[in-house]
Amino acid sequence: MQIFLTYFECLQACQVGLTRHLESCLSSRKARFPETKADELLLHHQHGALAEMAYSKLTSQYWGYHVNHFHAADLGSKTEVRWSERSDLKVRPDDNNIIVVSMSGKLSDCLDKKFPFVYNGWINSEEAKQEKWKRDFNNAGKPAYFVPHNELNKGIPNER
Repeated sequence: MQIFLTYFECLQACQVGLTRHLESCLSSRKARFPETKADELLLHHQHGALAEMAYSKLTSQYWGYHVNHFHAADLGSKTEVRWSERSDLKVRPDDNNIIVVSMSGKLSDCLDKKFPFVYNGWINSEEAKQEKWKRDFNNAGKPAYFVPHNELNKGIPNER
């Protein structure tokens, strides 16, 4: 399901992503994985904020434009929005009793002055923790569960 963000929505979300990135740099926080190309972490912060904006628009929920809001709901009381270019959704071992939503899309996909983002589906964090989906890429010591998009629930989740 596609959600189109306007120029001004993208501008607001990108500003949130920039602020998140600057706060991360100023706090000397280390990324879980190193950059493979210049400014990749900045763009990742921005795409994450754009994904949250797009999902809030899709579900007509308030998005708080939050920064330094770790391990807390992005929307509602227990919804975590994850952006990725991958064809699966990452669920961490410490994601407990939350709804994890998968979003994709990127700024460079602009169509007629609108920016498309894609809602790929959702899964409850506890349902995602299946051994068949557990991976530790490059034996980095950071295992997580990678749920294929075709295994996700496709409707809009009910937080209750």
